[in-house]
Amino acid sequence: MNESPSDIDKSAFFFVKNCGACHPGGGFGEYDRQGHLYFSEETKKFGYETFQGSFLFDGDYTPYTSGDINVRAPWDQSGVSEADCLICHLKGYAWKDRADALRVGFFKHGPTVGAGWAAFKLAQGQSDTLTVDEITVDYSKKEMTDFENLHLQIVRKPSDENCWTCHAVSDGKKRGRQWSAETDIHKAREFTCLSCHPSDPNHNFAKGNTLQETVRDDLDNTMNSCEDCHYKGKDRKAPRYRHPFSPRHMKRIACQTCHIPYQSASADLVYDLASTGSSTVYDTSRFLTGDPVDPKPSLTETSTVVWYPQLREFKGRIVPVKTLVVTYWGDLDEQTQTVRPIPLWKIRSLKRPPLKDDDGDGIPEVNTLDEIKSQLKVLKSNDPFGNPVAQSPVLVKGGFLYRLDKKGDVEKIKHDQATPVDFSLSHNVVSGSSVLGARGCRDCHTKTSPFFLRKILIDPLNENGKPVYAEAWERFGIDREKLDRLLLEP
Repeated sequence: MNESPSDIDKSAFFFVKNCGACHPGGGFGEYDRQGHLYFSEETKKFGYETFQGSFLFDGDYTPYTSGDINVRAPWDQSGVSEADCLICHLKGYAWKDRADALRVGFFKHGPTVGAGWAAFKLAQGQSDTLTVDEITVDYSKKEMTDFENLHLQIVRKPSDENCWTCHAVSDGKKRGRQWSAETDIHKAREFTCLSCHPSDPNHNFAKGNTLQETVRDDLDNTMNSCEDCHYKGKDRKAPRYRHPFSPRHMKRIACQTCHIPYQSASADLVYDLASTGSSTVYDTSRFLTGDPVDPKPSLTETSTVVWYPQLREFKGRIVPVKTLVVTYWGDLDEQTQTVRPIPLWKIRSLKRPPLKDDDGDGIPEVNTLDEIKSQLKVLKSNDPFGNPVAQSPVLVKGGFLYRLDKKGDVEKIKHDQATPVDFSLSHNVVSGSSVLGARGCRDCHTKTSPFFLRKILIDPLNENGKPVYAEAWERFGIDREKLDRLLLEP
């Protein structure tokens, strides 16, 4: 239970307004945590009016967002974001227009705008904050959708374009995912999203079993795997795999590891939430190159978006992943040793000592022990509401947790929450000569192996101002002696 504005970061209203574009409505966009409508157009009452107790510090109706009481949660003006079937089932749905409607706080008009029956006029002279002068609804409009014949324009199976409008944003950032005939053999063979992710009548979409995602874990492994189609014959048209190397490879290495050898679209690689009080993002082109063994760009090398997946072990098999390195300030629970991230608005509210720009990119970074020490001391200050920003402040960075010891010096210890976050890769599948191993054993088993010696970013900027990398074999559970046996002479 929240006890003060200090406990509140982002409210449900803020989330619908700024992140609702990639959600079809309903659920948290319509109902509070008690299952009541945020606001009923019929009764003209808020959901909190049906139960006793204060809503001042809850997450649904609170007027506070990120410490600012002026943001508020005017559900009576915005309406609720109802489930919008057309976002998937209407070909050519105006997804961007709906997103704009949400961002200006017209939640209830989102579906109408997306179908092309409503338009809003943005206020002039507004650069940072969007506001609306007026919104008009006209169901006679037929430029996109004919209201009278809507049943003829609804598609039973959503198109890839409708799926991709939402998934391109999040998956592009997390994985650099693309979905085109040029980047994926399945798309080139005219597979659609629903070919592998079919749905039942209750909209339970088949899914695999990936790292990080925890939504509907009960549906894990309900879609066909690579082995199901290409080995067990569940898809009679799928070619059967015939590999010349030992079957042990199939047990130890996931199909995706060799069949997703590289990615050709950039993805977010580093989130620095500690240095400026805002989120600074660096993508894969900053720390990875077209050479998986040497990710440091040369002076003559032109920038490239091509990068090689990082590799790790997952449930006994080596899988490809896109690593995300996150640096942030937190509050350590001394009993459980769990770190709770400190909301960025609290960091921004503090007057902190200046930082140096050690890598010359124009953005200062917190990386030296002196900088870490001075910042940790400040985090023991109070926030604007008079509450301590952190009881036990720490910096989570590059595999380590930094904190002040009893003498006031910086202590650096290994911590699970400081390890990079891995996102599974399962799209952009290639075949033929591009597959890792297509040229034989020496694709992987050499002294310059792009498989075992592939570099993985651990820390974008260490205490000396240099990026820190590990090698893939270190994540496979093998030692140096075994590695030497696996690497052949060139």
